[in-house]
Amino acid sequence: MHSSTSQSIFRLLAALLLFSSLFFPSSNAQVIKGCPFDGIYSLGVKDSSPSGSHRGSLMTDQIATAFHLPSPKDYTGEQYGRLHYGASFATQNAIALGKPFLEEQGIHIPSYAFTDSITSQQVSFSTYLDSFCFINRLECREKLQRSLFTVDLGSNDYKYALLNGKSVEQVEEYVPVISSNIVNMVSEIKKEGASNILVPGMLPLGCIPGYVSLLHSANPADFDADNCHLGLNNLAKNHNDQLKLAISEEWPHGPYAQSQAFSEIGDSVSYSQVLYADYYNAFMALLRDKSHHSRPLFHTDGFHLTEEANEFIAGKLISGNGFLQPEIHLPKVTHCLM
Repeated sequence: MHSSTSQSIFRLLAALLLFSSLFFPSSNAQVIKGCPFDGIYSLGVKDSSPSGSHRGSLMTDQIATAFHLPSPKDYTGEQYGRLHYGASFATQNAIALGKPFLEEQGIHIPSYAFTDSITSQQVSFSTYLDSFCFINRLECREKLQRSLFTVDLGSNDYKYALLNGKSVEQVEEYVPVISSNIVNMVSEIKKEGASNILVPGMLPLGCIPGYVSLLHSANPADFDADNCHLGLNNLAKNHNDQLKLAISEEWPHGPYAQSQAFSEIGDSVSYSQVLYADYYNAFMALLRDKSHHSRPLFHTDGFHLTEEANEFIAGKLISGNGFLQPEIHLPKVTHCLM
């Protein structure tokens, strides 16, 4: 009887430990005090679950939570006035290259996948700003300067290319154009007043089952010790290297350089920052973390990460351990507005 009771208590304690590890920040996550940002805006790819049950990007949801913000609501074009705490312009099938470019390359997008270009998202963003900036443009710009933006693009372009039978070597040719288009989109939203912009790198595509399945590769020599496809991971690394290079070339004076667009209106924000988010190494840390091996990393479609996986990666990004390059500069905070 005593042995049975002890076993029951042990199981209860084990369950409580598992519960706490799932719902409370890991020890390597920095605890953000107060609310350094007033809102969060997401553009690019919406990383929805296959069921469509999540309204915004799952990663954006986790980042919003880390900074004590509500998840951004989808912008539909029907809202009048501002959406409090930001908005999501991201769509599930957004592409960086544009449908005409892809079709010129012999890459046909499936009929079931409604695609959205970065140009149309920029138009939606401008329309959104016009809906509440026409009265006080200065107030509008100050709002954007106190907000966090995420621009996540490229994954769908690679997926559609591979889906159409392109080899990894052929897909590599699109990397410079994709990186350039991402930087161009960041430049456009900076012109509107965005000061804090997070640009995610590519996840290790060779570790994502959905991408690996597109290559139909069964040769053990194509995979590394983590059972990830070498060619696809090299593609992701190349994308990340070129994206970081494009960011550094576009803004060579560092992340906190004074922007002329800001000084013209006499605002108090003296910096702007474009931050590279190292999703690749954050995911590899998760893959190699033995404490997470019993938890699913992907939804059943093999492409989208689970909420737990996104939570882990978001924790890494704000941990102060080099997963944001450079580390984020947080505005001084006195209180939360919510």
